[in-house]
Amino acid sequence: MIQGDSIEYDLLAKWADFDCKGDYSCEIGVRDGMGSKIIMDNIINNFMHIGVDPYGDRVYQHIDNQENFQWDGLEKGVAPTYSDTIRDKLLNDFKSYRNAGKFYLANMTDTLFMCHPEYNEKKYAFVHFDGPHMTRDVITEAVWFANRAAGSCRFVFDDYPEYNMQLISDCLKPFGFSVMEQGRNKICLQK
Repeated sequence: MIQGDSIEYDLLAKWADFDCKGDYSCEIGVRDGMGSKIIMDNIINNFMHIGVDPYGDRVYQHIDNQENFQWDGLEKGVAPTYSDTIRDKLLNDFKSYRNAGKFYLANMTDTLFMCHPEYNEKKYAFVHFDGPHMTRDVITEAVWFANRAAGSCRFVFDDYPEYNMQLISDCLKPFGFSVMEQGRNKICLQK
């Protein structure tokens, strides 16, 4: 069974009811796959959905104020990691999507993904940002995707109260993005 670690998946499903007009959809931070599954089940006319996640139990600063944050079951300031076992389960759970040519896992960090020539020339019509939740990382990802955004595009940001979403929204205004709708935990910008 595919699981998620967030809330407001109903908003993600609503926002993913979107015509990609042959361009790509993407999720940064796939983990167990619930976000990607919802996107793939609701998106219309996307060429393929690319999931980006390095797995491998990487330790990194996950949010701006991590030293004061407590994740369930972990000591204060320590973020969860995601093992290759989670990746392998995801790949098995997504076998039907992979076999149908609907899903591809870019098993790498967001930084490596953005530097990889294979992904630089693609146009992205729907992106779910659910990887690193540091303001500087989300800005970097958002601007990278904005430079590759299809003519009509939606960006969904998960856990946006954890970072400076106002700054990120301001950075995206010159690219034609504005807030379409927001919940307590997720926000959708559209161009």
